[in-house]
Amino acid sequence: MRARWLMVMIGATSLAHGETRPHYGGTIEAALLGAPVALDPIAAQTSAELTVVGLVFDTLYAIGPDGAVQPHLAIGPPVLDAARGTAHVSLRRGVVFHDGTALAPSDVADSLERVRGSLGWLLAPVSAIRASGDGIDLVLRAPNLDLAQLLALPQTAITRRGQPPNAARPVGSGPFVVEGLDRVNKRLVLKAFDHHFAGRPYLDRLVLGWFDTPDGEARRFETGAAQLSARGVAAFAGARPKYAASEVESPAALLLFVGFGRLHAQVTGDRGFRKALDLALDRGALATITTGEHTRPTRLPLPVETGAAPLDAVGRAGDAAAARGVLAEAAKRVPALAAGAGLKLAILVDQTRPDDRELALRVSRGLDRLGIGFTIEALPAERLRDRAGRGDCDLWIGQVAAPISVATAWWGAAFAAGNDDWAQIRLAAGPLDAAAASAEFARRLPIVPLMFRSLLVWHRTDVHGLAFDAAARPGLADLYWHKGRP
Repeated sequence: MRARWLMVMIGATSLAHGETRPHYGGTIEAALLGAPVALDPIAAQTSAELTVVGLVFDTLYAIGPDGAVQPHLAIGPPVLDAARGTAHVSLRRGVVFHDGTALAPSDVADSLERVRGSLGWLLAPVSAIRASGDGIDLVLRAPNLDLAQLLALPQTAITRRGQPPNAARPVGSGPFVVEGLDRVNKRLVLKAFDHHFAGRPYLDRLVLGWFDTPDGEARRFETGAAQLSARGVAAFAGARPKYAASEVESPAALLLFVGFGRLHAQVTGDRGFRKALDLALDRGALATITTGEHTRPTRLPLPVETGAAPLDAVGRAGDAAAARGVLAEAAKRVPALAAGAGLKLAILVDQTRPDDRELALRVSRGLDRLGIGFTIEALPAERLRDRAGRGDCDLWIGQVAAPISVATAWWGAAFAAGNDDWAQIRLAAGPLDAAAASAEFARRLPIVPLMFRSLLVWHRTDVHGLAFDAAARPGLADLYWHKGRP
């Protein structure tokens, strides 16, 4: 898969620069959109984590820039046996993990069984997985045409013996090996895996960093210390980087949302309150937060590419009067929501994602429309993940990233992010009905979607090979220096 995308990029750059082939060697420094809390595929949630997982681990299938599913560790599509109610996936031979051990069908079966146990929605159509001959058999609860798409999601990446990888030095079979993780200095160093089945990366090393302030990342790029940046010259009006730069933009496949905790459980668990907040938000104002990326305000966790209708003017601006009416009805059940009750809610944000604080400020304006007070607390990424997971908060800003064309992944991840099993139960019976999912999401509001956004990455023009997949993950394994550069 990687080689195929790279051939396209080589052809384009050959015309422009007269290159005959990419140059092996060198190091490139890039920035992640926040700190990667988890390097375990099944725990990966954010853009940063999913980017790293794709560099260290492999999945059975991959979804390319055009949204098409292609075999990766698998050698072909799942073969359905209707009589037995199974699907067989044959595996490539000769794939090895970073520690030199061969990847076996049992590793795949055990990894996917762990996914079934931890992320119930993702493999809800599957009741059992077992190694079988040259591959694996998946026992299906119901026929599912989305099976290959689900097996392309990064959370289904294969680990050694299906076990949780070491937190500091995870072992996968992907194109890069983790050489060092320094959370204090906010750096992850990866080195090329010489024996990757799809070919060794052209770079020797890839250094990934994250920052507490947007200026930190931008200045590092503009002075030439980093070669890629999600901020770049967009951070300083009229500024020019030390080296010539260009940009590449991803699909708008990153969903930003408001999640709910349980500190004021009667308030945040009340669907009337959630509906009032949803109505009160001025989503049109969210477009001013980013640094040039494409944004789409939304009230559903579904991109327009999968059939969601764009918001109209009222949906973008919100409806304060309707929101207050819904809140008044909710106050009959929850006295803390009554006018003059003095309710104050805390919004938690990840301090390594500076845009999230701006999002929280826009959310707070919605609370203000409802007469509800607020505080905003920026936390290290690990503490935010822990507190949100335990419900030790009121509201928090989160992310969902998935292939832009796979509706099942968006519905499943969105309901799961709100600890709601509606999608999982329905997926176990067959494909989701879009109208039913939309109606149920609007009724339950497990999370409140804010907007979809793309990623805009600046890169030095002597760095080639940058492209995004359909899940807005940058293809960092395909990067290479222009011939003659370090």
